[in-house]
Amino acid sequence: MKIISSLTQIVPASFIGIFLSGIFGITSAQETSKYFIETAGSIGLEGRLFLDNPAYTGQKKNNYIITFEPSIYLEGDTGASFTLKPFLKFDSADSNQNHFDIREAYYLNYGSIGNSEWEIRLGIDKVFWGTAESNNPVNIINQTDFVVHPDGKAKLGQPMIQGTLSGDWGTLALLVLPIHRPQTIPGLKGRFRPPQLVQTSRETITYLSPSGRSNTDLGARYSNTIGALDFGISIFSGTSRIPQLVPVFDVNSLQTMQPPILIGYTQYYGLTEQFGLDIQLIIDAFLGKAELVNRKEYNDIPSALPTLPALPFKSSYNASVIGGEYSIYGIFESDADLTLFAEWNHDTRGKQASSALQNDLFYAARYTLNDFNDTDLNVALIDDRDYKTKTMRLEFNRQLSDTVSFNLEAFKFVAKDYDDTASASIFKDNYLAVNFEYNF
Repeated sequence: MKIISSLTQIVPASFIGIFLSGIFGITSAQETSKYFIETAGSIGLEGRLFLDNPAYTGQKKNNYIITFEPSIYLEGDTGASFTLKPFLKFDSADSNQNHFDIREAYYLNYGSIGNSEWEIRLGIDKVFWGTAESNNPVNIINQTDFVVHPDGKAKLGQPMIQGTLSGDWGTLALLVLPIHRPQTIPGLKGRFRPPQLVQTSRETITYLSPSGRSNTDLGARYSNTIGALDFGISIFSGTSRIPQLVPVFDVNSLQTMQPPILIGYTQYYGLTEQFGLDIQLIIDAFLGKAELVNRKEYNDIPSALPTLPALPFKSSYNASVIGGEYSIYGIFESDADLTLFAEWNHDTRGKQASSALQNDLFYAARYTLNDFNDTDLNVALIDDRDYKTKTMRLEFNRQLSDTVSFNLEAFKFVAKDYDDTASASIFKDNYLAVNFEYNF
């Protein structure tokens, strides 16, 4: 009942009723005299086996995960539509990763102005910017949902007003984002977390903006295609998506001569201004890709201890991903394709960067059988050039039937460098995961 109550605060109750009737009473799609309804969704069951014993007290050895992501699409006679897609996740090991989110809940309408077309979305949605495979520094609109997957590519739904105008001259998207969403972070029993607990309750999260999480963020992106070149130019101004972790010390230890005892962290969000450029160049079977951002960060965090240096109020840095992919079609005179990837991630802050991809080479290969079962195999290696850290990821995907798919994933640190503080806390989180997904 708590989930239904939360949902009614975001979308009208009438849509909730239609949504529930769609899930339990409509098999695929239905037309009425006034609107068209289509329902779909997926249920996932995953088992994650960690290969090493936990690094920190409280963490669990293994866990299983259940996800449920239904969706409903309603379209009226005029073409205006409403899309609703909630997401639920249950984690057997970590209650912090029991998760409910509304990925999408937006009203969409469109029309034309002269030779151009307009579109407006009101509600909650996900927006993706970028071209690269390993990392997308320009993709700043939606917050990262770390409790779904440690690769950071899962995103929370973002409340927004988005207007788009497109024509022969290109596409311009303008976004108003009225609510900030803090990062989701694993709890005490979860893997892929810092050594100490990061507090996630709203009462403990602080902001530079006097408006807190209600600060209005703004974003815009212009994109176009000129011959073989696709490009996008974007800007963003608002609350940072990356939290600064502020240490919290035991009060009693601060009053003695002994070193203070760190008991956890709170999240602090400053303000960010970002200018981004993403490019994709298509030359036959080769795709050249690049993402470049200049980011200005504003923070005003009081030092937790007099001996700890405070962050500068304003800092500026550049981050980029440059590389490409090359596809070999019909390899070995078969129906299969082989795609090779190579990218370089760079951050001008070097070893002081908050991202683990501050100077890293990414190599990957995707072998696609192009068979009836949509079978593919992916292998990826990330080589840190500032440290000796190296990671490898394997992934196998196959459709078992029209409605059931299978995914096998393995992740491992093949080389470790304990000077690499951005990665050292998860060196024992190598895992093997098996996932079955039922689509309806």
